Amino acid sequence: MNEAETMSYIQGFSKSGKAVTNLSRITALLEAIGNPQDSLQVIHIAGTNGKGSTLAYCATAAREAGFCVGQFTSPFVRHYADRIQVNGEDIPMQDLCELCEIVRNSGASADCSQFEITFAIALLYFVRRQCDLVFLETGIGGTLDATNIVQKPLVCAITSISYDHTAILGKTLPAIAAHKAGIIKPGCPVVLSADNPPEVAYVVQKAAEAKQAPLIQPSMRDCVILSETLQSTCFQYHCMTYTLSMTGRHQVYNALTAIEVIRILGMHGFLIPASAVSKALAAVQVPGRTQLLQLHPPVILDGSHNRAGIMALVELLQNSVQNHPLIGICGMLTSKDYTSASAVLGQVFQKVLCVDGFMPNAVPREELAGCFPKHCHAEGMELEAALPAALQWAKEQDGMAVICGSLYLASVFLQDGKTAL
Repeated sequence: MNEAETMSYIQGFSKSGKAVTNLSRITALLEAIGNPQDSLQVIHIAGTNGKGSTLAYCATAAREAGFCVGQFTSPFVRHYADRIQVNGEDIPMQDLCELCEIVRNSGASADCSQFEITFAIALLYFVRRQCDLVFLETGIGGTLDATNIVQKPLVCAITSISYDHTAILGKTLPAIAAHKAGIIKPGCPVVLSADNPPEVAYVVQKAAEAKQAPLIQPSMRDCVILSETLQSTCFQYHCMTYTLSMTGRHQVYNALTAIEVIRILGMHGFLIPASAVSKALAAVQVPGRTQLLQLHPPVILDGSHNRAGIMALVELLQNSVQNHPLIGICGMLTSKDYTSASAVLGQVFQKVLCVDGFMPNAVPREELAGCFPKHCHAEGMELEAALPAALQWAKEQDGMAVICGSLYLASVFLQDGKTAL
């Protein structure tokens, strides 16, 4: 298969596939290609927000310690292949084509999703590269997610849980938490992010107890935030001082989860020294997550798309930006709670340029503009015109531009040649 044939085959499957009630479909697919997951040492990560950042912290630290590390994430941000990485590098197109042909020849069901097909390719690639450790990020939920086919992970992690995909996972936090906790396996340690509310912690605790799985939840009582700016966050945890390039209080929670995951990996014989952890936390910058694109004028890119993620962005802006007006470039999807998100963003923006056209189900820009408080001076604008207009406003007002609302919007500004910065 060549590149065009490969991408045509993958994109021939729907993004979500036929609705699932069990894991029989991914089970059949992986059996047909030799169950590659059974020969891998897996770290499994679920959650609403923070999965990608937590995974990146862990994987980078493991790589710094000399391990060969595989990463499977979603959705892609720059291009399709960035979902599958080994040692921080995207899967080469030749490998993608060859492994996709193996999956195609296995007779994959037409009911499969793009996610399942991509996951199967990723597992084959990790086996081919003889990865020491593989970090898997769930797509949606946990219990019925294709990645949950892994039966014996070394450790599981559950990051911050909040409202998202409620039509699938449920409309309450306990219901959503129950889905996420579905990744917990018998006897397998699970780390729960410190920022989860009591009702979430209770559900995860009960699920862990039922599986006799040790539950570890870092405590902010052991953590001190030393400084927080747009360029870095410094904190102390258990007498160790760390600096994060990804800023915001929420990234501290993600880092604490990663530190505990790394500690458990050491108990399995995968020793990662403190120096590697410190270096990794300082180096990691996940594209589209509170990413500082430029300094003059400052431009932040953040793909947060649910209420909790938006609130974390707003908290960062309130704590780190003082005496500088903010202009937002905002685009959201109709499947998200864009009304609530707009109200939250309205707390910090003086002006908002609402855009559409980056996805078929993007909220029409004029409709989105109408959701912002009147003091924000929100208006609809063509996507291509928004960034030049925001930069001009930021220069004139000695302000800052913030691109936010969707990872798909973030992708537009991160794809090669499209940042226009």
